[in-house]
Amino acid sequence: MRIPFVARAAALLALLATPVLGCSSLPDSAVAVLEGSDSFQVLALDPDHGAEPPPGVETFHGHQVLAKGDVVDLEARERIVGIVNAGVRKGGTQAKCFNPRHGVHAVQGGRTVDLVICYECSALEVVEDGRSTTLPTGDVQADLDEAFRAAGVVRPTDR
Repeated sequence: MRIPFVARAAALLALLATPVLGCSSLPDSAVAVLEGSDSFQVLALDPDHGAEPPPGVETFHGHQVLAKGDVVDLEARERIVGIVNAGVRKGGTQAKCFNPRHGVHAVQGGRTVDLVICYECSALEVVEDGRSTTLPTGDVQADLDEAFRAAGVVRPTDR
């Protein structure tokens, strides 16, 4: 049985468009560390990539940390991971820029997962034990900002 060219082309386009349309999610290995972590921090980051942070200023994957807080409540952690994962499932078209304003750092045993998130550019970097993957993400910034505020982390409004 021969498959018509149009059907083959449509199937190939659907396969190629899958990441853009949001049928993805955070890697299961990253979610396991995030949800079962011994420590879980959220960070408000300075998106300005043009300026070198002053000496002695804390950075997270090259970005100045403006505020950070530990999240000890398990439901709050799950909510944050759920919001981030909803953005990844929503998908988006990544821009060439990367000006992250949100970060998450989780440690479970000897494993580390960092999320560096830029909703302006629709990109999320997942760093698992030093290995980096970039995923497209939809804009769920308002929900994540609220979850960060609930954790006591507020990004300055001028950043």
